[in-house]
Amino acid sequence: MDRPLDISDCAQLVQVRRNGITESRHYGIAVVLGTDGSPLLSLGNPDALVFPRSAVKPFQAIASIRCGAVLDDEQVALACASHVGTFAHQDVARRMLDSVGLSSSDLQCPESWPVDSATRTQMTLENLPKSTLAFNCSGKHAGFLLAAKAMGERTSNYLDPEHPVQKMASQVFEEYCGPLPFTGVDGCGAPAVQMSLMSLAHGFQQLIISQEPAAQRVVSAMRLHPWAVRGHGHPNTEVIQQTGAIAKLGAEGVLVMATPNSVTVAIKMLDGSSRGTDLLALSLLQKYSAINDDVYLDLRQQFQPQGTSIGARAAELQLTGIDF
Repeated sequence: MDRPLDISDCAQLVQVRRNGITESRHYGIAVVLGTDGSPLLSLGNPDALVFPRSAVKPFQAIASIRCGAVLDDEQVALACASHVGTFAHQDVARRMLDSVGLSSSDLQCPESWPVDSATRTQMTLENLPKSTLAFNCSGKHAGFLLAAKAMGERTSNYLDPEHPVQKMASQVFEEYCGPLPFTGVDGCGAPAVQMSLMSLAHGFQQLIISQEPAAQRVVSAMRLHPWAVRGHGHPNTEVIQQTGAIAKLGAEGVLVMATPNSVTVAIKMLDGSSRGTDLLALSLLQKYSAINDDVYLDLRQQFQPQGTSIGARAAELQLTGIDF
């Protein structure tokens, strides 16, 4: 029976070794689905319930499109994004709002400084305040507002679970991922659904193979504008750009990657850490020949944390629980 994730569900997935001695360990659950939807590998119990958090944004973008939101490809990608808040990201969100006569004050996500340090520094130098546009979920929220306007519904309560836009989002979740045992509140104020990690993996696999026009638009937009999904140099963006896989992180150690041939990996770390999740996901996909070996090696080198000691790598991140 599905139940909330517990230590008894988990396997050791990642360890950090310093000078050959294990210093830290990360436990969690992971699953890899083959092209026929059956599990190729399970680490821990992938039927345990998790909050996927921002990993489900592509499904929320589908809901906004179904509701009639008029979005170009960059805007669709930003609606799926957990972006780092560069001026380019903020400009796309602002353009979305301008198109329906709204402004950043209509966004009900928190005001934030950008994750991107260069943009944050520039905003500080220009005496610019924190902004809802810089918050990583601003694209999703803008998409919800455009959907509400398209339906002729109120925008002041667009995050209410009973709002027609959020009801559509729930419908999309259930169509792609299955039943939702519980819905809470996310960090951005939007509804936060709960589901098993297995359900999340199946949902992303269905996203990749779906013939629904809205789903195809989401997948295409994320591939056309991977920079908008996260940011240049960041793992989600680099994986999409270099492999064509749809990669989406979620808060508290959630990550999903679905390759063009629909092999899908989903991960949830029990401690909420994202350290090692990208390397683990890529290694699992490479194990089943779902990504190119050369691209895998390049990405692995790019994402491997570097040691801090002078003249030698003192710390090394290793993937455990599986024989690579």
